[in-house]
Amino acid sequence: MEERKHLLAYVEQVFMVFGISIVALSAICVVAGEEAREISTMFALGAEGIPLSTLGQYLLSSVCITALRFVFFTDALIRRWTLAARTAGMLVAVTVFTGGLAYLFGWFPVNEAICWVAFLVSFGVCFITAAVFSAKKERAENRQLENALRRMKEKQGCRAEENCGKN
Repeated sequence: MEERKHLLAYVEQVFMVFGISIVALSAICVVAGEEAREISTMFALGAEGIPLSTLGQYLLSSVCITALRFVFFTDALIRRWTLAARTAGMLVAVTVFTGGLAYLFGWFPVNEAICWVAFLVSFGVCFITAAVFSAKKERAENRQLENALRRMKEKQGCRAEENCGKN
């Protein structure tokens, strides 16, 4: 059961990253699609939409980014890093990885600084959005766990935490 929970959490994270990425890409497509049509494979359809190949590439990148999240934010491989070091490592790894995909798939001309600035701005917006959603989700889950613990203690007849569980 625990293994299934981990798999579902992984899939949930993949689609959260994918969804936020596609919303951001769609907004950019509406704003700059026609002008970027000749520059980027992501905007081959101009303002009309996102090519299916790009959607597949973004799904692949979401799977890989989620795997990087697993590497950096679980103790499976990295045990002694602080949260700040893990976050910085993850950001560097995702930026390098995405830059490689940009080169491989022709997402933008990697030799033009303005393209990197646009990428870093959109990446920053996506990162902040995902971080906010993740923090809100974690707070909601913690609140649910606290409420469940409180109800369980009340059900057992505990009046104070120090008396709970003692017979």
